[in-house]
Amino acid sequence: MLLEVCVDSLASARAAIAGGADRLELCSALLAGGLTPYTELLRQIRHESDVAVRCLIRPRAGDFLYMPEEIEMMCVQITELRSAGANGFVIGCLNPDGTLNTTFLRTAKATATYTCRDGEQTYSPRFSYMGFRYAGVKGVDAKDLEIEAVALYSDVEHSGSFRCSNEMLNKLQSNITWGAKSNFVDIPTDCPQRDERMGWTGDINVFAPTALYNFELSRFLEKWLRDVKAEQLPTGGLPNTVPVQGYGFPATMPEMAVDWWGDACVLVPWALYEATGSLDVLRMMYHTMQKYVKACCFWAGFGIGKHRYIWHTPAVLHFGDWVAPDVPKMSQWQGRSKYTATASLCNTSGRLAKIARLLGKDEDAAQYETLSAKVADAYCSILTDGSGKAKDEFQTAYVLPLYLNMFPENVKAKAAENLVKLVEKNDYKIGTGFPGTPYILFALADSGHADTAFKMLLNTQCPSWLYEVRVGATTVWERWDGLDENGECPIGDDGTDMMISYNHYASGAVGAFLYRRVLGVEPTEAGYRKFKFAPVVGGGITEAEGTVGTPYGVIKAAWKIADGEMTMTVAVPVGTECTVMLPSGEEKVLGSGEYTVTAKA
Repeated sequence: MLLEVCVDSLASARAAIAGGADRLELCSALLAGGLTPYTELLRQIRHESDVAVRCLIRPRAGDFLYMPEEIEMMCVQITELRSAGANGFVIGCLNPDGTLNTTFLRTAKATATYTCRDGEQTYSPRFSYMGFRYAGVKGVDAKDLEIEAVALYSDVEHSGSFRCSNEMLNKLQSNITWGAKSNFVDIPTDCPQRDERMGWTGDINVFAPTALYNFELSRFLEKWLRDVKAEQLPTGGLPNTVPVQGYGFPATMPEMAVDWWGDACVLVPWALYEATGSLDVLRMMYHTMQKYVKACCFWAGFGIGKHRYIWHTPAVLHFGDWVAPDVPKMSQWQGRSKYTATASLCNTSGRLAKIARLLGKDEDAAQYETLSAKVADAYCSILTDGSGKAKDEFQTAYVLPLYLNMFPENVKAKAAENLVKLVEKNDYKIGTGFPGTPYILFALADSGHADTAFKMLLNTQCPSWLYEVRVGATTVWERWDGLDENGECPIGDDGTDMMISYNHYASGAVGAFLYRRVLGVEPTEAGYRKFKFAPVVGGGITEAEGTVGTPYGVIKAAWKIADGEMTMTVAVPVGTECTVMLPSGEEKVLGSGEYTVTAKA
């Protein structure tokens, strides 16, 4: 007898199964592993939980569909099968008619084949993992089969938490967390299900600050950064995936310095430094950062005058405003590369200047500060009208220079107003790709438009973070428009070969806004030796609470508004200092201890 198992990851939250079946309860899927440590820096894979998987429905003769009964996640999996005998077996996810969907896996077979012997037996894959949401079985009677799922991920400590009065935001936080776990299996991958599962640098580059609020990742990321260092090209460029494994996408892109993807060699170490206060990772990566920024300068340097600081190599050599939902084609995302790449060079050189100062390399710092200032000036002089209006208007064109403080002081307010106009025109829906998404809410809220930021955050129309939640997502999607209201994928021939993943954590980078602005906890000195507790109130949210793990202990913070008063409580670890920002703007500086502060809301 043959037992065949196929796994897929269609994260449709409302399975409208044909044939009059009842609506399925919302669940998700699993975590996986089968990997073991191979360096002293790599933690072992953690067993999160054993989960019963129940039979749901029989969509066609000979097949059964299964999904996990208790936990809500869409991750990677190990399944344990107990069978008294069977003819065939398949695991996967759903089409609109209720049958298994494997199209979005592309070339990934995601199939395990098991030949049954007589009598009861148990089978569990040991050397592979497959992300999925629904499991289909063929060739076996449901009464003769038990399936158990084991949630696995690299053994990273869950060190942070966030909750507020808006349950949809709480679900978003859950989706962000499970998406991270399922992609933290030995290396930070892009997705756990289709024919990639690779260490894409661009994804972790934008997600690292959020990830470090939720998890203690020092050893995990330091190990991966050693791989980044080892994979750097002699020219200073970096491959888009680390480790390198021969995958080339887009086909037009050679291994070279690529903005926002290669930036991981600078921004991931910086995020680690901010979370831990340790200079070790900055020292380890400093030469790698220097070589990378030098390579970026080389590619940006083809021009005269200020154009030498506009990174304007052909768009096919960039990802640009990757998966921006306001334009439908990959070529259009890439076509925005002058804006995204130039902002990237301003950011990496400016960040490297700060790193050089911290490491006592003042001469280097001065050079990088000058470079960053020249790039910012070129952006504003060439890509805008000089008065805060981008020559090509799209959300990311404003978000990056606002967040990165590239605009002159006298035009910042006007630039922010122009961004607000674009957001309002788009009915407060997101219009940014990978580079702009982590920063758009900060760009709005920190420039005096918190109301607009909350309208975007809480929007439930497509495209938005909470649209995904509303239609039942259990992790964050790669594409904002991954499913329409009917549970069907609308993506057509956009140049990406039907690129869609329903477990891709990059856009979950919004989690940093939940911690830093909604909850209000943010380091003002690396490692949280000093931090502020300054909630930004809006969107009808009346309370929030959370924890943040630090080298000094756990910060506990909460706030609540009732009867016109705001009550703020905070636990300040020993050896740290907290500045509490009251709604009036008054500041209170607190040493270690537990405090409750009440003020007029």
